[in-house]
Amino acid sequence: MAYMMNKSRTYAFDFDGVIARNDGFKGHEHANEPIPETVEAIRNLKAKGHKILIYSTRSGDFLRSYCEKHDIPIDYYNENPDTPAPNMGKPVAYVYIDDRAIRYTGQSAQELVDEIEGFKAYWKQ
Repeated sequence: MAYMMNKSRTYAFDFDGVIARNDGFKGHEHANEPIPETVEAIRNLKAKGHKILIYSTRSGDFLRSYCEKHDIPIDYYNENPDTPAPNMGKPVAYVYIDDRAIRYTGQSAQELVDEIEGFKAYWKQ
């Protein structure tokens, strides 16, 4: 049985490699087709009342245009006005979904270094 929540949360998705297929950077105005599984997950989260944020090095205008073209329901682009941060860095969210991340779980320094040095994005494997 799925866990039911009553509290709305904001989930932050990276763009390249998570929302749009990635096969290497080809310019800020180029993006591949959406990843259907991610789009479905976003739609499911929105249907449950959650907010979706995209964080990317790309401009909010580009991201908005891409999401409108592909009917991807996004609330915010590169910021979270519901909980503004005092810095201009990462927007505030409950969870970050990224194809270039290593999850820190309390591993030893050497285990962490090994993971960092051995990292490959899933789409490069």
